[in-house]
Amino acid sequence: MHPIYICFLSLLFIFSIWNPAVQAETRKSNADEEYRGMHRETDMTKILSVLGKKVDDQKMLERARKKLFTLQEPQFSLIASLSEQIIKEGNQPGVDIAFLLITILIVLS
Repeated sequence: MHPIYICFLSLLFIFSIWNPAVQAETRKSNADEEYRGMHRETDMTKILSVLGKKVDDQKMLERARKKLFTLQEPQFSLIASLSEQIIKEGNQPGVDIAFLLITILIVLS
C-alpha cells in the first residue's frame, strides 16, 4: 500500500475514535441530567404540597409520591407545571380543573 493511503486511513481511524462533538454531547447530556435531577426534587416538593392541601388521606399521598417517582419526564413536567399554576392562582375556578388533570395523570400513568 502506498504510504499516503496508510496515513489517510490512520487519520480516518483516529478521527472516528476521537470525536469532540460526541464528547461535548456526552458532557452536555450529563449536565442536563444533573440539572433535571435538582429541579425534579423541587418540583416533587411542589406537587406533593399541592396534593397535601387537597387530599387528607396519607396513604393516598404516599401512593401518589411513589407513582411520581416512576413517571417519565414529559408527564412529570406537565404535573409540575400544573402544580405551579395551582400555587399561583390560589382559589380560582381553573385550580379545580388543574387538580383534576394532575389526579388523572397520576392515576392513569
